Amino acid sequence: MRTVSIDFPMARSIQEDSEACVMALGFFDGVHLGHQKIIQTAKKLADEKSLKLAVMTFNQHPSSVIKKGTIITNYMTPLAAKARVFEGLGVDLLYVVNFKPEVAKIPHDQFVDDYLCGLSCKHVVAGFDYKYGFKGKGDMEQLPIDSVGRFSVTTVGKLEKSEQKVSSTLLRGLISSGRVEEIPRYLGRSYSIAGTLKGRGRTCTIDFDPDYYLPCPGLYEVTINKNTSQLKGMCEVKSVHHPGQLQVTLFRDQLFDNHAEAELQWDNFIADFDMDAFHAQGDFRELEMSI
Repeated sequence: MRTVSIDFPMARSIQEDSEACVMALGFFDGVHLGHQKIIQTAKKLADEKSLKLAVMTFNQHPSSVIKKGTIITNYMTPLAAKARVFEGLGVDLLYVVNFKPEVAKIPHDQFVDDYLCGLSCKHVVAGFDYKYGFKGKGDMEQLPIDSVGRFSVTTVGKLEKSEQKVSSTLLRGLISSGRVEEIPRYLGRSYSIAGTLKGRGRTCTIDFDPDYYLPCPGLYEVTINKNTSQLKGMCEVKSVHHPGQLQVTLFRDQLFDNHAEAELQWDNFIADFDMDAFHAQGDFRELEMSI
């Protein structure tokens, strides 16, 4: 996968070097099942048309620039993690737009001219609620009008699981309330953060990108995935305002390759600091009743 960073104004060389593509549009935080449906739809079209599969995203959430409502500065998939998921889904080109005030002010028709047609886009795929351009005046009904026949448009409808719309907002809500055990239903995998591991015996630490979105303070059952091995243990989150390091107490002694790449997977909530059993895993509830 080739990654292209786009600043404002876009360098003409980027447009000149662009390849004919099917473009999937979105911020894609988490790359959940709804996002995957968009990218899989785009991939099917790209294969049918013998075009490259491209994804366009932003380096930061637009809310951090357009300060309206909730401002999002921590992510389920910081850019590097997001890129790894995209590559696994077969994306050929990743366009990362540096979202800053000048980008937020681009009129919707100019955005189409410069960022879609200018990048040799032949077909656009996005979710039903995707918006673009100044004040979000461009949407999936406006996009075919702005294209003026220069590319085709496919709108992917809402995906629901357990009568819930699959969305990044839903997933952030589950993470912030510690309900990590519910996440695979919507994400398609357990929630995890990537980092580097070091430790000795039953205690280890994992250093990670501080841009990751952490669960609420409490005690969690976790799995550390390292190469082909899995290490089970418990992790205590003391604060969501973290320095990019967490400590894990493992269930058995382990030998470590310090600074090895690893993934910390959040399996179950055990208890908060007051040992309240809100949304606790079943085993903990049984333990509470036996005390």
